[in-house]
Amino acid sequence: MTAPPPTHNDQQNVRLTVRPLATKDLDGYIAYFTRPSKADAERMGLAIDRVPSPTGLRAEVEAMMAAPLDRLSSFVLAWCVDGKTVGHSSLKDIVPGDFGSIHLHMWRADLRGKGYGPRLFCLSALDFYERFNLKRIICEPKADNPMANRMLKKIGFPLVLTHVAASSELSVVCQLNRYEILRDVAERYAVAHAA
Repeated sequence: MTAPPPTHNDQQNVRLTVRPLATKDLDGYIAYFTRPSKADAERMGLAIDRVPSPTGLRAEVEAMMAAPLDRLSSFVLAWCVDGKTVGHSSLKDIVPGDFGSIHLHMWRADLRGKGYGPRLFCLSALDFYERFNLKRIICEPKADNPMANRMLKKIGFPLVLTHVAASSELSVVCQLNRYEILRDVAERYAVAHAA
């Protein structure tokens, strides 16, 4: 029998960690992008016709996993709840020593809204700042994606721009909100909400 997912009351007893995406995570990662519900694709602005085939997506991610850090333009961290991978954060447009654009994805709908996303997002941002020696990270969710925007505001990241663009090579052109993912804000949130 499977235990029910944790509730808000017991989320402090849950161990949240981030780590580089591993081969064992690929099936979940690929399914998230290749088999989303219509509502999920619309909410996140995913252009289904631009998503590679499962085989192509696997090859892309395996190539990223094998490449040296200084040659990467994107990198993916797995989000883990009690050691089980439940989502990921990706950093794209990486300019080592300078800049990156962060994305966030909770694969399991049953864990959305439970309070894990903000903590995992901040852990990811801090990892990316350290791993790539970054000075600046931005996040650009679809402006009408309520969960992502609510989460970024709750953490305290400033909204600095609303514009029309595609947030990645897999995204539709739409209205985006740009948030500055400030390191000190992420650190404060991660420390204040540590389990």
